[in-house]
Amino acid sequence: MKHNICLLVTSISLTLPRVAIGESPSAHSLGTHLHGTATLQVAVDNQRLTLLFSSPLDNVLGFERKARNQAEVAQVQNMINQFYKPKLFVPSKAAQCKLQTVNLDSVVIKKKSPPASAERHAHQEDAGHADLDAEIVYQCNQVKNLRDLQVNLFKVFPNLHELRVEIVSERGQTAAKLTPKNNRAFW
Repeated sequence: MKHNICLLVTSISLTLPRVAIGESPSAHSLGTHLHGTATLQVAVDNQRLTLLFSSPLDNVLGFERKARNQAEVAQVQNMINQFYKPKLFVPSKAAQCKLQTVNLDSVVIKKKSPPASAERHAHQEDAGHADLDAEIVYQCNQVKNLRDLQVNLFKVFPNLHELRVEIVSERGQTAAKLTPKNNRAFW
């Protein structure tokens, strides 16, 4: 069973380059850019909970380009701050998970990036579509008690209406569709 989990986590990890280039891991089945909808991949392995979130910027900002004024700059900063709060994604309390790392990638986030990344972001913005990709990692002291994840994205980002979730854990694989009224994934 442990070997299967490693393979499944590796499979999800292999989608990271696609996430990093702004393509949703399920882009071919979802369409490359669907407003109101986002994806979340969940991997549980050893003592770690890894979340890979991908969404059109419109869902989390209301616009899909670099900020043009101080109000939009503040809006971008607020979006970034939300992802560093442990209340955006809430794992099972009994699992004793602590937020460990957050990595965000988007045209609206200023950071040093290699030329290929800058070129990708320029292409996204020119096309009028841009995404936010996030990797959020939790360290869980009692991972055996990790059975669900409450997702509070809908409260914070009202343009998001549906979240398609894929989960891989020692218990197997599952998928869920979350909405503002149904915001908890179980496994």
